[in-house]
Parts: sequence; structure tokens; C-alpha cells
Amino acid sequence: MFGIQYWDITMKKSNGELMLDAATKLFAENGLAGVSLSEVAKGAGVDDAEVTKLFGNEEKLYETVLESQFGNYAARMGAVFDKGGSPIDKIELLARAMFDVYKQAPYFFPLFYRELLNPSPFFESIVIKNIRHVAYLSDNNNTKGIQKGQLKRGINPAYATMFLAGMFHYYFLASRLEGSLLPQPANDEEYLSQAIKVFLTGLNKGV
Repeated sequence: MFGIQYWDITMKKSNGELMLDAATKLFAENGLAGVSLSEVAKGAGVDDAEVTKLFGNEEKLYETVLESQFGNYAARMGAVFDKGGSPIDKIELLARAMFDVYKQAPYFFPLFYRELLNPSPFFESIVIKNIRHVAYLSDNNNTKGIQKGQLKRGINPAYATMFLAGMFHYYFLASRLEGSLLPQPANDEEYLSQAIKVFLTGLNKGV
């Protein structure tokens, strides 16, 4: 709706973008049923009437938040596969892109996890649609890696995609726990590098 790129924070934001930012934070923290338009208006520093005029109701606002977050996620991940490089290069780029989202769009994964546990009316049309698109691109990349002899034959490309995503989702979840399961202080770059190495070692043709 607003064409926001969540990895570009240098642009001055309109009232609509400020409302969307406030709503994204509130929905990620409290879920669809736990947020009112008045709270969004307060968080954005605008009048209640302005939020109502632009979005109508909480459900429509939530739909807009999901469209923005998941659409941008799919675009960011998809850009990895538009670049040159080998399938192995793209696996590493995909992993790094996931970490970029984790750092630059801190409410994306909490929204995703809330949808998994308590699906909204938009789960299939927005959440699953975009996640499946990214998985499809990753599966195809893994298939090319197998065909080119860079990855082991016998590996299921879809399972490989799930394993890669799972390694990072665990880290994202663990890092949010009080008294984190991770070494302290947690080092994002160290985990990213080691996770990629472990993953590729398991898929490497020669292993």
C-alpha cells in the first residue's frame, strides 16, 4: 500500500507509514485481537480519525501490515536468486538475507510465529503464499546444485530448504528468550558463518 522498503530507514516517513510502523510493532507484540486503532494512533502520534479514515478497522490494518511485511520479505529473498553465482553462493546469500531481515525488520518473525500458532483470515492468502514462493525458489536452487554435482545426490531439495530455515528460526527464537539458550553475548555473525558451514558440509557432494 505504501511501498515501504523496510531495509531503507533514511527516507522521511509519511503519516501513513508512521501508522503502519506503529501497527506492525503492536500486532507483533499483541496479535490481531489485542490491538485497537486508538493504540495505533497514539503510537504513530496522529489522531484516531486519521487511522480510521486510512485503514477503516483493525482487521484491514492488520492485513496491510502482513502484506507489507511478507511482500517485502519475499522480494528480499527473491532478489538473491536474481543474482549471478553458483547454487552454493546463493545458499549463503539466502542465509545472509534472512539475517538481514532479522536485524532490519525485527517484527517480521514475531508476526510470522504468531500466524503459525494462531492463523488469521489472511494466513493462506498472504503468509503461506509468500513463504511458499521463497521456498519454491530455494528448492529450485538446491535442485540445480544437485544437477551440477555441487550438492549430494539423494538430498531432497525441499527438506534442505527446511533445514536451512530451521537453523535460523531456532536462533531467532532462542535470542528472544530471557536467559537466552545462546552463548552470551550472542554473536550474530559467528552463528551465521558457522551455521552456513555446517549446512553446506552436510550437503557437500564429497561428504
